[in-house]
Amino acid sequence: MFIVTIFSFFIFSALALSLIFLSQLYLRLGGYRKNSALLDYSSENGIKEGFDRLMEAASSASLPIVISEEKYNQLEDSARNAELRIVEEIMDLRLPVEIQETEERMIWHSQTSGTLEKISQGEGYFRARFKLLINSEGGLENFLPKRVSSLETRLDILAGHVPLPIIPFLVSKDMDPEERENFGANNPIRFFRWPDNLLVPQASIVEEGLIPQDATPFLEKALDIKIFRPQDLTNARLRTALGLENSTEPVPEGVYLIENDLGLGGIYVQGDVKEMITAIEQDFQVISFRMSAGVWVIKFSPAQSKTYFYSPDGARDYDLVPLGFIIVSGKIESLGGGAVDPTGNISIVKDREVASILQGINLMIVASEAVNISSHLLRQGLKWQEGVPYVKEENAQLLIFSTGRDFQDGQMKQGGITIDSNAPQNTQIQAGLTAQGEGFKILGEEKTVRILGSLQTSNYISGGSQLELTPLFPLASLHDSSFNAPATAQPVLFLASFGLLEWKEYY
Repeated sequence: MFIVTIFSFFIFSALALSLIFLSQLYLRLGGYRKNSALLDYSSENGIKEGFDRLMEAASSASLPIVISEEKYNQLEDSARNAELRIVEEIMDLRLPVEIQETEERMIWHSQTSGTLEKISQGEGYFRARFKLLINSEGGLENFLPKRVSSLETRLDILAGHVPLPIIPFLVSKDMDPEERENFGANNPIRFFRWPDNLLVPQASIVEEGLIPQDATPFLEKALDIKIFRPQDLTNARLRTALGLENSTEPVPEGVYLIENDLGLGGIYVQGDVKEMITAIEQDFQVISFRMSAGVWVIKFSPAQSKTYFYSPDGARDYDLVPLGFIIVSGKIESLGGGAVDPTGNISIVKDREVASILQGINLMIVASEAVNISSHLLRQGLKWQEGVPYVKEENAQLLIFSTGRDFQDGQMKQGGITIDSNAPQNTQIQAGLTAQGEGFKILGEEKTVRILGSLQTSNYISGGSQLELTPLFPLASLHDSSFNAPATAQPVLFLASFGLLEWKEYY
């Protein structure tokens, strides 16, 4: 019995000691697991603190900052030398940004640094892309191991006479402080950001004079002539460019398809357009002009390299396609998307949403006087789902520019872009709109105007209607040879995009 008792005591003692050992082991493993999680939190906190600092600086810097030509040249030289001055200038911070904080046992330290990724030159401006890297190290008090994380972000900054469609919503008008403060309350606007850009658009209000009135660059390209000022475009010179007989008489009302040594130029319209309709017929872009003197229709297909031009004088066809310029020396009383019926008739459509701009087509409509939009203007491949736009491809553009100034003598005109009172209650426009003269107006009651694109205007009159704006301007299209857009009349500094690239954890 004594031997059995001793043996049993030994067995139970061994079991007890084993359980105590296992308990200590599990306690240690639990402690290491807890400390590992706290290390993750510490390192993550450093990343979040650094990112919040960047996000706050980027959000407050999204307004266009008007700069002098001298400062523009200095910033360009600095960017080409791979310096970070332009980033520090627009975001109002000094790089590298150091952050060190503690919370209970956790300690984290983050550093944000930047490098130039690439710089590209545009006409009168440059675009600089920077990569900002946030490195974070997390630790615990009285605990030796550390945890390291990193987050890569990207900034796109433009400086100079930048293309206006880059700026989502701009009002270039002298306002007193009270007007600025009450602008949002008096004009209901909802802004939506594009998924790959973390910056939420906002109303940019700057002093008068940032939006140009000169259409000379677009006239030169459309007519294939050189003009230094509007007064240089005399009746005789304009008639020569349009292929009319030599004379000093004004150009007759009508639509002219420019022909030159290289093929086809743009489309020039002399006089007021009562109704202008864009439509799609198979793989043809169709544009109809109804004027007092008759109806003109242009159909062209880049896929087939074919153009048909129908006028009151007859029909012509070409094995080429025109440039995407439509110059209207007058006003457009009604502009909208439509459809072509089986008989070939083209009519505007208001009771439903129809795509009227062919995929891959770049159109720029420049009018000297007012433009009245009376229906939807949508590009092919766009879908709205619960108010959110989805675009299959982004290789098409529609820009509408009302200059408020005569193309020939430079005299002021009644310009502006208006959403007609008879337009659909939920009007949807996929375009970049630039309005001089009387600015941008929404007529009618309780309308909702959705713009997928941008709006720059000398004045904004909502009439109490709702504007919903989602910016869509692919930065890659800046380097497309077919890209054309009005630019700011003065040099500006503008933060175009801020996005995330990659988060890494180092164990």
